[in-house]
Amino acid sequence: MQKTINIKLEYLCLIFISIFLFRCQGNNDCSKFANEIYKEIADTSLKKEAFNYQKYLLENFCETSVKGLNYEAYHLQFYSAHGYGKSVKFEHKNGVYSIAVKCLTKEDWLPDCKEYQIRIDREEWNKFEKMIYEFDFWTAEDFRSNKDVLDGYAYLLEGNRPEAKKCGKKTYKLVARGSPGYDKMGALCDYILQYEKQLKFKYEQLNKIK
Repeated sequence: MQKTINIKLEYLCLIFISIFLFRCQGNNDCSKFANEIYKEIADTSLKKEAFNYQKYLLENFCETSVKGLNYEAYHLQFYSAHGYGKSVKFEHKNGVYSIAVKCLTKEDWLPDCKEYQIRIDREEWNKFEKMIYEFDFWTAEDFRSNKDVLDGYAYLLEGNRPEAKKCGKKTYKLVARGSPGYDKMGALCDYILQYEKQLKFKYEQLNKIK
């Protein structure tokens, strides 16, 4: 009898430990965005302008928005008033990490831009995602333009993370910057373009980008 009781107690202990570990794991899943506080959009006219511009660029790059995808994705679009630009998309789908690049070139602008789509490894994805969170993409001001620049460029960066829904956090965001000077989101976009160049160089050396 005593042996049966002990077995039942051990079984109950295992159940409680499993529940505790499951709850802790759930909390860890939300930890990277648990403290996010979002800002209200102050200028609604900029919002309309940004989404119209995004639609224009997506059509030019023959791309679609990442909004509503059932996997994590980030898409940066860079476009100059001189008529050239670059699209850089990072995706994490079913355990596969990838990067896809498209170019809009004009004469000798962006001579090093090359269109390609390749798999990257998990560590490279993690490095990219770390930039996203260290630069506070998800809590940054959505839209900002530099009205002092007449002939400049624009960055549009959108993110989609469906896993945040279970934590009550934002799952989609579009950030737009026009000719940013000292601006955190402008700096993030600069770093993403630099990071893409590093990856392209690496995979060219491995003959994975022709």
